[in-house]
Amino acid sequence: MRYFKALFFAVFLTIATLPQLLAYGETAQCADSVIVIGPVLDEGTGGKGPRSPAVIPISASYESMLSSVLLTFTSNLGEIEVEVMNTTTGDYISEMIDTQFLSATVPITMGPGHYLILFTLPSGRQYKGEFIL
Repeated sequence: MRYFKALFFAVFLTIATLPQLLAYGETAQCADSVIVIGPVLDEGTGGKGPRSPAVIPISASYESMLSSVLLTFTSNLGEIEVEVMNTTTGDYISEMIDTQFLSATVPITMGPGHYLILFTLPSGRQYKGEFIL
């Protein structure tokens, strides 16, 4: 009976992970992902930020089919600067984006690597995120 349980578990585990194993090459090359955005803390705060969760007015995700970062905004933030840097290759782009339509697209053409993305609002407030392609 113990042998049967072990065999059943092994077969179940193999069947459950088979689709992930078959799709491994596809997802490793071009995975869509949500980009976590957080506030950039001021240097004068000594690393101590707000004690309550910050309200982030920007959300971002990478879409592999478009080779772009899709941005959405909770409200019209005005014209913001978006800087994207591939830290692996050192490539860098900077764009001014008008947020009046509450969404925007930033093409990513700098190849695979580790990316940093920085948003600077007209007020000077900054938000950052990172993702890997």
